[in-house]
Amino acid sequence: MALLITDEEVRRLIDMAGAIDICELAIKELQLRKAENRPRQQFYVAGARETFMMRQFQGAVPSLGVAGLRVTTDVVGDAANNAQRRPFGMFLLFDLASAALLAILHDHELQRLRVGAETGAAARCLGRADAKTVGVLGSGYQAETQLAAVCAVRAIERAEVYSPTTEHRSRFARRMEKQLQLPVLPRETPSDAVKDKDLVLASTNAAQPVLDASWLSEGAHVTSIVNSDGRYPRRELDNRTFARAAIVAIGSLEQSRQDHAADIFEAVAAGALDWEKICDLGEILTGQRAGRKNRAQITVFKNNGLAVEFSALAWKVYRLALAAGAGEEIPDHYFPGLNK
Repeated sequence: MALLITDEEVRRLIDMAGAIDICELAIKELQLRKAENRPRQQFYVAGARETFMMRQFQGAVPSLGVAGLRVTTDVVGDAANNAQRRPFGMFLLFDLASAALLAILHDHELQRLRVGAETGAAARCLGRADAKTVGVLGSGYQAETQLAAVCAVRAIERAEVYSPTTEHRSRFARRMEKQLQLPVLPRETPSDAVKDKDLVLASTNAAQPVLDASWLSEGAHVTSIVNSDGRYPRRELDNRTFARAAIVAIGSLEQSRQDHAADIFEAVAAGALDWEKICDLGEILTGQRAGRKNRAQITVFKNNGLAVEFSALAWKVYRLALAAGAGEEIPDHYFPGLNK
């Protein structure tokens, strides 16, 4: 009998450190060709005022015995996109041996954990080992798990945050200070939040760059999470940030190429970035490519997600749910074939 696992249960069952470890395993398995990943697909239907979007992707991790399918919907446009609202978001986890449905997981918390976990895995291999300070741009849906992730892999002593709305950044600072048990300070300008920071997290839904490379100190590790395709180009990092970087790692270079991701392709077109500087995060995690070579280098990570990470993370949550007696059993007769 399959389980239904809610966002609240996902949040309760797994912590960020556990999410980072299982997502890193999935990235390595894919890089070593021991897993299967289909890049994310966007399906658009134009309406009278806004555009309906359905997003889906699939991945399998044979060493864990599972495959998965993620489906979400949204309404997008100049002002409509709202990742926190997403009217529908589910992840379906399947058993590779029997093809049976194991679980249906609410997508919102799983997705936030996945994004944070990939950022944490990248910071662990690209950020300086002695990184102690973090600058955050953005205080919304994704910023919390981004900050929690780097705090899980580095001994962070202080974080500073900027977002355009005073109350939003102040509320974020209070909430994260309590959650992480370290000083989190709201700042009046983005440059104040970023200057002299070891780790910089761009966690926005911006269409135009929010980070100016002149704010970055030597040795900084920068993460950007906003993604785009040819229909809705978005970016957080300016061209000069890419130009200053010694290496640019991407969660999935295949995904960026398929989407013609605005930040990467515009930086390449402007001559600020060349393809030889870009690699998959998996190449670094498996030792196939060197990461940071010295303390002074600036490194950049573009977080764009892999279906195999969702499959591995969903497997981990499912196993934890079974052990804890969590989740709601879904009657077999809800799905044709389950009760045969």
